[in-house]
Amino acid sequence: MTSSGWRTTPDGPGLVAVDGAEIPIRNVWLLLLYASELYQSGPEAFDGIEDYPEKLPELLAELLVASTEDRLRRPLTPSFARTARDLSRVRGGIDTLRTESHQLLSRGLVACRFDELTADTPRNRMIRTALESVAPLCPDEELSRRCKAQSRRLGGLGVGLLDRRAGDRNAHIRITRNDARDRSVLLAAKLALELALPSGYMTPGHGRGDLSERQFRHLFERAVGGFYIAHGTSRGWTVQRGRKVDWKASEATMGLAAVLPHLVTDVWIDDTIRGRRLILDTKFAPALTAGLLAKETLRSGHLFELYTCVRAQEASRDRLATSAGGLLLYPAVGCSLAESFVTAGHRLGAATVDLSLSSVEVRDQLIAAVKPYLG
Repeated sequence: MTSSGWRTTPDGPGLVAVDGAEIPIRNVWLLLLYASELYQSGPEAFDGIEDYPEKLPELLAELLVASTEDRLRRPLTPSFARTARDLSRVRGGIDTLRTESHQLLSRGLVACRFDELTADTPRNRMIRTALESVAPLCPDEELSRRCKAQSRRLGGLGVGLLDRRAGDRNAHIRITRNDARDRSVLLAAKLALELALPSGYMTPGHGRGDLSERQFRHLFERAVGGFYIAHGTSRGWTVQRGRKVDWKASEATMGLAAVLPHLVTDVWIDDTIRGRRLILDTKFAPALTAGLLAKETLRSGHLFELYTCVRAQEASRDRLATSAGGLLLYPAVGCSLAESFVTAGHRLGAATVDLSLSSVEVRDQLIAAVKPYLG
């Protein structure tokens, strides 16, 4: 599957088109759900939501509205923000250049820079922007109205909005262990902001929405990793994303380190209970390509790359390494592939996830894809 961009079809409500193929928007939302920290943290409120991802905006809206109402029953938690202002007395540090260039002293003023407590914090802005963002996605008019009302209340307290079009970095706030109290609402806000894709709302009647090939590739990779992190917990799996594999190079020349590419796996799954390992690599391309005699074959470059990662992780003291499996996972529309073989003691294979199917079937495909390797 390749595309220069994703767009909503003018005659296909609820669909996203890529190179003429149509994917339900609910499945794009499903990928966003799987990729989110909120889903991976496993809150009880999200049990079963993956079966009905079209309900995701409403669930997020309910969570955001309830949380905002609770927060507004007490003063918003302020934080210090760097402020610059012309004052009649010195506060903090003096901006000498502005004071002199604007001749402020002659008017009894001095330019100051200081830290000031304010409710207009990045986190409060993120929550308010999420309320504004998710409101148009809710078919329930009353819930949409409540979102907008809570946003206005925050605005009345001096909380601004993120400039999403300008790529406001505040939309990527880090959440630490000290944020246990607000963790769920902050994660819900981050997910709500992602549901409204870059160029518009991806929902019927709310204009166009575009997602570049690079963005979708990254989304699919994060969604697959997030899915196996969430589902692997109950199975005793240890799931890592972006794990590097050592080449185990010897007798290297002096300049090799500067030019040797890194081996990085998309998803690494260890099942220590059953003694199995799977190295999974996601790809954004057709799973098959034209070979000799007009025959379609698996992509040799992808297979060689996967085989290299699988063999490179072998270590004498690692009992899971000698029989580790490798899987290439491709997004697809209207086609199915699930093939594997064993070479040098390792099972390698390729599978597709058909994003034109229902969300339940997408989930089942993700589970079935790893069964030959993890059981």
